Amino acid sequence: MSVAALRDNRAVWAFGVLGVTWLAAIAFANGFGTVSSVRYLVQTASFLGIVAIGQTLVVMMSGIDLSVSAVVALSAVVCAQVASGSGGAAGILVALAASVVVGLVNAAGLVWLRLPPMVMTLATGTVIAGALLIYTDGSPRSARIPLLDTLANGSVAGIPYATVLWLAIAAAGVWLLHLSRLGRYAFALGTSEPASRASGVPVPVTTLVMYAACALLAGVAGLVLLGFTGTSSLTMGSPYQLLSIASVVLGGTSILGGRGHLLGTVAGALLLTLLTALLAAWNLSEGLRQVTLGLLIIVLLLAYARERRTA
Repeated sequence: MSVAALRDNRAVWAFGVLGVTWLAAIAFANGFGTVSSVRYLVQTASFLGIVAIGQTLVVMMSGIDLSVSAVVALSAVVCAQVASGSGGAAGILVALAASVVVGLVNAAGLVWLRLPPMVMTLATGTVIAGALLIYTDGSPRSARIPLLDTLANGSVAGIPYATVLWLAIAAAGVWLLHLSRLGRYAFALGTSEPASRASGVPVPVTTLVMYAACALLAGVAGLVLLGFTGTSSLTMGSPYQLLSIASVVLGGTSILGGRGHLLGTVAGALLLTLLTALLAAWNLSEGLRQVTLGLLIIVLLLAYARERRTA
């Protein structure tokens, strides 16, 4: 790769910003240079990173999924409930199946009802959140499943299993998005859906697969979170809706689709986790942290929108 290509590669820039931010954190906050802090940060970044990879798949095709936070909670609640009666393996399988069904419902609304992605996925997420509230009556459900507990809290050679899972999913995502024919279709849809349809791109199949994969990964994140906390709650996925989109944008993927790289999303998830931890170390309030991240996302969205108009 040439120097010019590196300069224009937003994923490379995302990792550069991550490195600079990490050095600043070591210099201006206590404890960020220790092995234990690095381990904890990459472990917690894994939860966001898994959701963000799925979000990248749909954003790249000019879509968005605002139901991921509800799917995270759905997966954890369903797994905890089924596992209490039928065992952990059954709980995991049913939770993942339910997550995929949500993704297929989202895709069906986009393909056959022609609803905008933001409207369809927000409506789906709202229905799921309401159904979970009715089902659980707002009460958390506890569950200790050995496999999920090991996956969320165990490690190999000092590397958390959750991080290993995240990197494995990222590798599969890179292949799917950047090396497979389906990935080329997704890029084409993000560039121009009318032109893609005219050139024979299978829009329904591509949309179904990408939205199903996005929901599946949100479900996986919900299961890992269940293993990490031992409890499922209705709000456990709330932070990941905004932060997953922010990870995609910070990683250099255009929010309008058709441009970017999934590896940048990995850097974006790490960067947001690091920034959140840094703001917490400085004793900033939760509200101020949310305001800071929200303003950053707005600035980036405006920058990408302006770039697309002038391209």
